[in-house]
Amino acid sequence: MTLKKITPLLSLCCMPISQTAVSASSDIQLIHQFHSEIYTEAQPVKAFVDDFDEPLTEGDSAFTYNVFELGMKYKGIGIGAQSRFDYLLAFDPDTARYTHTEKNDLPFEKRNYRYYLWGRQATTNGIFLSYDLELLDKKLVVTPKFTYFKSTHFQDARVDGTIFGDEIEGKLEAEYYFSKDILFKSFTPTENPKGDGYSLDLEIDWQITDDLRVWAAGKDLVYETKYTGAGFVNGFTTDIPFTEREDGIDTTPSVRLRTSAYDQEIEYTFERDARYYVGADYRINDSFSTTVKARKFIDDTFFQANLTYHFGDNWAFFGGYETHSDAFELGIKTQHAGLSVKMDNLNVDDAHYVNLNWFINLDF
Repeated sequence: MTLKKITPLLSLCCMPISQTAVSASSDIQLIHQFHSEIYTEAQPVKAFVDDFDEPLTEGDSAFTYNVFELGMKYKGIGIGAQSRFDYLLAFDPDTARYTHTEKNDLPFEKRNYRYYLWGRQATTNGIFLSYDLELLDKKLVVTPKFTYFKSTHFQDARVDGTIFGDEIEGKLEAEYYFSKDILFKSFTPTENPKGDGYSLDLEIDWQITDDLRVWAAGKDLVYETKYTGAGFVNGFTTDIPFTEREDGIDTTPSVRLRTSAYDQEIEYTFERDARYYVGADYRINDSFSTTVKARKFIDDTFFQANLTYHFGDNWAFFGGYETHSDAFELGIKTQHAGLSVKMDNLNVDDAHYVNLNWFINLDF
C-alpha cells in the first residue's frame, strides 16, 4: 500500500487537485493547468460585482486568482508559458455598509462612516522555469519556480478616511496608481504603461512513509513589477471653516490632488503579498485516503479536509469541505488529468465562493 507521489510542479501550479497525481516515469512530460477562484464577503459574487443589492453580511475582503499554464518538463526541469489575472480587495465592514446603503437608496445614519478600501489587480503574461531538487533518496523534493512576465494593466489603490452620512462631508486620503481608469480618463496615460516583472514560488514535498506525505508551498514569495508611464491620483479631502453662524460653523470640502495629467506619468513598482499552503495526505487502505490542508491569504485562513476513493487503474474520486468559505469540493483525477469544482452554493447567483481547477500531465 503506497501513497501515490505528486509531480511537484503540478502541485505548485494546481494545489487543490494535483496533490495525489502519480509521478510520470517518462523523462518528457506535457504539463498544463488552469486554476480560477473567486471569493467575496459582504455580498455574493454576482451582487458584489454588479449592484451590491443582496442582504448585507459581515466581511472585509474579496479576491480572485486565475492562472493558465502550458509547458514541458524534462528530467525535473519545467518550462512553459503563463497567463495570469489576480485581484485583491480589502475593506472596512463600515465601508460595505455605506456602499450597500447608497446603492439601494436606504436612509443613512447621521454619523461618520469609516471608509477604507485597499485594492490591487494586475494582468500578466510570461514564461516560467522550475526545477525539482530531489533529496533523501528522492523522498524529499524541493521545487523553486521563477516566472518572468510582461504587463500593461494594473491598479493599486488605497482610500482611507471618514464620510458623514449622505452629506458631502468627511476626510479622505487617497493613493491610486493605475494603467487605465474610467473615472479618471483625463489622468489615464495615452499609451499603456510597460511593466516588467518577476515572481518566485517555492514548494517542499516530503514522502515520510509509504502512507504519509506532507507538503508546503509559498506562492509569490517574491513578486515585483516595475511600470514605466503609470497614471496616478494622490491627495486628500478635508472640511475647512467656511462661514460662521450663531449655532456653529459651516464647512466646505477642500480637495488637494496630485495627478498624472498633462503627461506627468511616473515609474511605479507594484508588489504582492505571499500566499501560503500546507497539507498532509494519508493512505488509509487500498481504497481510501484522506487529506487535510490549510492556506492563508493575508488575513483570510482556510482549512479543508478531503476523503478520496481510489478505484480502477489509478483513478480517484474525492470530496471535501473547507472552513471560512463554507465550500464543498468534488473532483475526479487519474495519473494524467484531473478536474474539480468547489462552491459554497450550487446557485451561482447566491455563491460567495467559486473555484474551478483542471490539470493535464502527459508522458512522451
